[in-house]
Amino acid sequence: MIFRNRAAAYLGAGAAGVLAAGSFAAPALADDTADLAIKATGTTIAVGAPGKDASVSLLNKSKVDAKNVLVALDISKLKTDLVDIDESGCNPREDGWILCGIEGDTIRAGEDVDWFFPLTRKGAEVGSAGSITAVILHGGPDPDESDNAVTVDVKVEGTGPDLTVVADDVRKAVKVEGGTITEVGDLYAGNTGQLIYGAFNQGDQAARGLRIEVQLPKGATFAEKEPDCTYNAAMTSLTCEYTKAVLIPTAQDKDGDDLYSGARFYNLVTVADGVKPSSLTGGKVTIESLGAQEAPSALRTAATSALPENATGVAGNDVDPSDNTDDFAVVVAAKGGTGGGDGDGPGLPVTGVQVGLIGGVGAAVLAAGVAMFLVSRRRRVVLVTPGDEKTNA
Repeated sequence: MIFRNRAAAYLGAGAAGVLAAGSFAAPALADDTADLAIKATGTTIAVGAPGKDASVSLLNKSKVDAKNVLVALDISKLKTDLVDIDESGCNPREDGWILCGIEGDTIRAGEDVDWFFPLTRKGAEVGSAGSITAVILHGGPDPDESDNAVTVDVKVEGTGPDLTVVADDVRKAVKVEGGTITEVGDLYAGNTGQLIYGAFNQGDQAARGLRIEVQLPKGATFAEKEPDCTYNAAMTSLTCEYTKAVLIPTAQDKDGDDLYSGARFYNLVTVADGVKPSSLTGGKVTIESLGAQEAPSALRTAATSALPENATGVAGNDVDPSDNTDDFAVVVAAKGGTGGGDGDGPGLPVTGVQVGLIGGVGAAVLAAGVAMFLVSRRRRVVLVTPGDEKTNA
């Protein structure tokens, strides 16, 4: 998955006009059909935290790149006097809608994009803060719109660590020389790539000790064994425990000390010979805390093997376990091609947050465009209220 620090907007005027006209379902000159889906996690904020970067996963389940991608957020049912959204990098909210693009304007074939938007608490009240509905659109037909919208509850409750996990798709082959890992090009069958993932603590207590579980997709195996980890016989899954690791809350993370709110990990992964060019899905990373502690800022990582006298150990329950797991894919390229693309080359590279505003699209037009998009499809997407169905977070 691709990590974004916050929602970024990047949209060409042509796509904005299409949305404004509500004509996403119009016949296209070329086959630009792509099956997109959206999932949401991480919308519960710890009582002692100032806010949280909530996230949605934007999935391209098809074998072609999806272009002119938009994310529309319906915040009309969010209690913004309790929890508000920072829409920096998106179109300013109007009539309960926020319209955003994504970096590069494209989700590549088989890609799973982590897209973050900051939630900020206002005041000290706890409990329900309403709900948010997120809708994903793109510039062509979608053969299955049953998973193009998701509604999640926003809450302020619980105290403890709140780990959020981000795993990148494996797309590049690497070589290892003298302990240095270097990318050497596209990942082909028989090559070894690097799975990179990390976790950061958005709760109000430190996470003491980490347990990591990784499941690889079919067709991939771990290239080597790491200390403190156990593997299954097929070398397709692992479990690691780091009892001395401590991740403090992000709100308490200060520069210049030895305390960290996040950690980054990697594993070398080998694609089996004979695997056909494709996106190998089913990879999964889960990270959990072994315990939690309330500790003063004087605590240093060198002393994390045991709790100090002035720290209180508590149960390691995570405030919001919905974002403790992240999916990833291993993308196997075709020799002489881009591997899973649409023949026009890979999607635009992600080189940093690209921020731009979508001009000329008023909220009323946006709402009408999204509504027309929803009703124009053969399979309608129903934007539900919290009482209509169970929360997906």
